[in-house]
Amino acid sequence: MAAVSALCFALVSAVAYLFLSSAKSHRGDELKITQMALFATSVDYENSQVSVEWKGRGTNFDVAKDIETPDTISFPLKPSTTGCEKIEVNLHTSTTTAYDLGETFATWFADRLGFEARLVFIGDGSRPVLGSLAPNSPGGLRRTRLFNRVRSFLPFLAYPVERLAFNDIAHYLVVTEESNDQVSSRLTDGCKMDVTKFRPNIVVKGASAPFVEDFWGELTFEGGLRMPLTANCYRCQSITVDYDTGATATDDRGMAWKKLNKDRRVDAGAKYSPVFGRYGYCFGTATGKTLEIGQGVTVTHVNAKRTIFDWPHLTTFGTTQTKK
Repeated sequence: MAAVSALCFALVSAVAYLFLSSAKSHRGDELKITQMALFATSVDYENSQVSVEWKGRGTNFDVAKDIETPDTISFPLKPSTTGCEKIEVNLHTSTTTAYDLGETFATWFADRLGFEARLVFIGDGSRPVLGSLAPNSPGGLRRTRLFNRVRSFLPFLAYPVERLAFNDIAHYLVVTEESNDQVSSRLTDGCKMDVTKFRPNIVVKGASAPFVEDFWGELTFEGGLRMPLTANCYRCQSITVDYDTGATATDDRGMAWKKLNKDRRVDAGAKYSPVFGRYGYCFGTATGKTLEIGQGVTVTHVNAKRTIFDWPHLTTFGTTQTKK
């Protein structure tokens, strides 16, 4: 699909890349974050299978020297939960009940991580979005536009509150090529920033300048799909990991977080960490629709000032964020 090129409202861009979001460890546990980079996940939609390949052989994290089982394991995209034990999962204090998929998978991961691990499936469950990140939550509606607040009082027009599976703290993460290029310009020795280190779902191109997305409040994709952007994504040290070794990159890419931290601590709710990208949600008629690379996208709402990150326990005012 050709990208729209005319200026419309604030900005017209195009979708440059689309990614599945990958699982990541809890913020603050740097060892587990780096090790998880050695697991590569792929999805075979035709056969409804998920495959995970461990690429840790020969690295400093190779704890499976005596393990002879294959380094790739597969399981159904929607596994059966018959006979599975239910366990409570707490992800950033947002809890849900999930299904433990058993000892075979637990052993495979534990053998390669060096500590106990369980593979769990959320099934038909979901997790609450905390703070005011969900557009149709009470907190989200308090800071949204008047039309959206009025609509929420009309039962036949109101949308249900957004919820999550295991996708961290939002449905989607949006970044721009222009901001990623600006990060690359900070690196020496010919290093370039790999945009996948930021774990985006959607990369758009055509922004008027790097980091203008800090103020974006809503994107509308060609075809009418609307995506409110409700919060900044503040960054941990995982953006410095070398995917080949599972350790911090030894060249200037290993300094990416520190270089961003000099001037990208722009969110009062996470003032000790740099911001890169915006969290987005879809709801209502957007549910079930698809996006394509090259699809036009317009910024249809620009905030007057930056939003303040307020997910409890992850903010500057919580208990886990410490000054670096």
